[in-house]
Amino acid sequence: MMWPIFWPNDTDFSDPSNTRHPSEDVNAAAKYIGGQVAAVVAAAGTSDDPEGYGQTVARELFPDVLSYVIGTPAVYGFAARNGRTRADNAPEAMLSLVTNTAVPSGLKPAVAKEQRAGTFPYVVPA
Repeated sequence: MMWPIFWPNDTDFSDPSNTRHPSEDVNAAAKYIGGQVAAVVAAAGTSDDPEGYGQTVARELFPDVLSYVIGTPAVYGFAARNGRTRADNAPEAMLSLVTNTAVPSGLKPAVAKEQRAGTFPYVVPA
């Protein structure tokens, strides 16, 4: 979800983050992402410390890998990211994280229930 939010014009996916190792993400992009988030929350007035909030979000998002603790419930939300279920609303979670306020889309898991299969590859053919 980071790509359409932070690099919306990179439609050919030529940003260096496509070729670097995730261990390099913090040094390469965290300051930029933190600044972008800080600008959003400053404009929206959703944080008393936009710079601090931006850097906190950047530390949460990098390295850009989706981690999961085996044996625990998967969740991809505003407050926590631990893997992701097929029904998690990742765009809503990311937009809420970036803006530091709820950004409800109105999409509930039941809306697309018929488009998810219970077995791998989890996508129902059209």
